[in-house]
Amino acid sequence: EEYLKGKKAKYKVGSDYSLTKVNEEEKGYDLVLSIDIDLQMKVEEIIKDKINLGKRYGNTEYFKDGYAIVSNPLTGEILALGGQRLNDDNSFSDISLNTINKSYTIGSAVKGATIGVGYKYNLITPGAYINDSCVKLYFVPQKCSFKKLGKVNDLTALANSSNYYQYMIAIKLTGNTYKPNMKLNATKEHFDTYRNMLASFGLGVKTEIDLPGEQNGIIGKTVADDLLLNLAIGQYDTYTPVEVLQYINSVASGKRMALSLMKEIRNKDKIILKNKINVLNDVDLDLESLERIREGMRLVLSEGTGKFYVPQGLDFAGKTGTSESFLDTNNDGKVDTATISSTFTGFYPSEDPKFSLVVITPNVSHKDGKTDAFYFGASKITKDIVTFLKDNY
Repeated sequence: EEYLKGKKAKYKVGSDYSLTKVNEEEKGYDLVLSIDIDLQMKVEEIIKDKINLGKRYGNTEYFKDGYAIVSNPLTGEILALGGQRLNDDNSFSDISLNTINKSYTIGSAVKGATIGVGYKYNLITPGAYINDSCVKLYFVPQKCSFKKLGKVNDLTALANSSNYYQYMIAIKLTGNTYKPNMKLNATKEHFDTYRNMLASFGLGVKTEIDLPGEQNGIIGKTVADDLLLNLAIGQYDTYTPVEVLQYINSVASGKRMALSLMKEIRNKDKIILKNKINVLNDVDLDLESLERIREGMRLVLSEGTGKFYVPQGLDFAGKTGTSESFLDTNNDGKVDTATISSTFTGFYPSEDPKFSLVVITPNVSHKDGKTDAFYFGASKITKDIVTFLKDNY
């Protein structure tokens, strides 16, 4: 504001009420954003198009919002920030500000950070295989991966989104060896170990974006064995879209950088103030572990759960996420419907990346439908944005 508001002219009032100008007015300086307006408009168009497309599919009654953010992962500069909501009259409202103050469960998209607990505390052996299976804790329903994945190691567990692999890390963190119907006796310290690692990447903390009103996601307060396992697969705490963006940027660069929309402040052709890269912390992992995470994320796109999210042949790294949320659909103050949300986050090229991307489609499907139809909204938005970036930048 101090740069933009300028200064008013000053006048001296004479005894005859005449005015004599003492100081000239000064025009405020100009704020130049990092937003690429062509990319911004295209992102908004794609989100609207894919929400409309979703309405042709089953189980999409509660799907009305979509978000996408594109940034430079090596600087934290935001190039496009879009949020669109489909209204009851089929018009759209801009909900871009929800990217900094509304949070979501993002599911397996967090696994690039939670596997870091396994690396840091030597709870996994890189490259060593285990058999993907299910976990049955005392008085808790059985928990499994989304399908039987056979043998997995740290890389293929990321590529194919093994829940079981993450559960084994959490169980070992508590000092236990898995046995069916066991108690873990999870403590707040175990949760803190995970949350400290997640925060090191930008999940669960403010991104320091240069917009007012940024809110944190919701950090769960309850400590329980099954919730520790849920936290490890992104099914407990919630995160804002900008937190997810900062996380993927941290994977790409190894540093957690503040996000920014300001490029510079100018007075005509003269630059008055230029935005500086603001490194908030280094990721709490060694370079070798970070490179394993990046390699696993490359496999996500080349042969794993994200194989159809981007045009084939692109050197892309990323992570998909499918999560469960709960809605109050009749506004009686009680949640009554389990919905499914879909998330993608990634960067490319995987070496010296130019772009990072987050796409979140909340409540894209639900479990009470008459069919098993699932509209992969995040994949369709992702593919169109990446195609546009590939063809135009």
